[in-house]
Amino acid sequence: MDYLAGLSRLVLANFRNISSADIALCCSVNLFYGVNGSGKTSVLEAVHMLATGRSFRSRQHQPVIQADAEQLAVFGRLKDGLTIGVEKRRSGPGGRIRINREAAESSSQLAALLPLQLINSDSFSALEGGPGVRRRLLDWTVFHVEQSYLHALKDYQIALRQRNALLRRGKIGSDQLDIWDGRMVIAAVTLDRLREEVFERLGTVTRELLLDLPVSPLQQVSIRYRRGWKQGVDLGEALQASRDADMAVGHTRVGPHRADMVFTVDSQPAQSILSRGQQKMLVCALRTAMARVVSNSRKPPVFLIDDLPAELDDAHQVIFARWVSDCAGQVLVTGIERESTCRPWLSLAAPWNKPSVFHVEHGRISAELDPAPNNEWSE
Repeated sequence: MDYLAGLSRLVLANFRNISSADIALCCSVNLFYGVNGSGKTSVLEAVHMLATGRSFRSRQHQPVIQADAEQLAVFGRLKDGLTIGVEKRRSGPGGRIRINREAAESSSQLAALLPLQLINSDSFSALEGGPGVRRRLLDWTVFHVEQSYLHALKDYQIALRQRNALLRRGKIGSDQLDIWDGRMVIAAVTLDRLREEVFERLGTVTRELLLDLPVSPLQQVSIRYRRGWKQGVDLGEALQASRDADMAVGHTRVGPHRADMVFTVDSQPAQSILSRGQQKMLVCALRTAMARVVSNSRKPPVFLIDDLPAELDDAHQVIFARWVSDCAGQVLVTGIERESTCRPWLSLAAPWNKPSVFHVEHGRISAELDPAPNNEWSE
């Protein structure tokens, strides 16, 4: 595994209940434990903001800023020497993103430098949520594998917005729609091809992981890519056929923006067949597969795992920890109790069996173990 991936240092200021923290992270597992509300999840949230420019717990950044402060700051040093930073002010919608102290153009630059996999209670909506949830998971994988994907996606989104704006206007000439239909089709060809290629790899790895589990309906899970319009039909033809109906509803009803990944067992929706625990393990397998596909061509992702003991029983925690150790660049994991949070990792091979442990209490983060013996990143 490439230990050049991940963070060697994380610095926080005015982030929720954490007034300040300067954390030296080890190259493998970093474990944060403490009672609910202590601030341990905020550490993961800060890393998420550092890598994406946003929180995973709030659409707005104002609630993340400490109550008596005007701004928050998150700084990170990557193992390869790069520094990244995000600042958010209470007044105003934006903030500042910096890479090596220079202003960054967009949060996608952060995502490319620090790919993340987040496992928390919301992650399990991948089966029960709408197509957009699963489409974002597929898009994350394609973005980190295919460099041309982001450009094609932006071109498609621009054309889609323009077409929808025309549809909402009402009486319009067909020539105007023809222009944006054509641009949508050009971008869609690339989007669909890249998605399908990556999906084939993603589905294969997910099924391989499910075979690693005790016998259950999980081994019968089928995963299918649905591209967003009828198979065997050209998108240009589909847009023409759907034009009148699109004008009636005011938006485009076919295209890659409607793509989905469909999970079934015996032709039934997987969530209607699998138990809650089996659903959780399926999502863990999917996210691990995403990381494996990405790590074969780019930096291995950092895993943020929030309260793993609350999501899986002991046996499945050990299996998941082993999966993660094969494809992660680094792990940050939280739990309430020190012993139960450590346990899944102790059975692994070095360096994953020697986590650096931090106690979090009232927003204060204290290292309990000296990470230096296990820290290949010591400077």
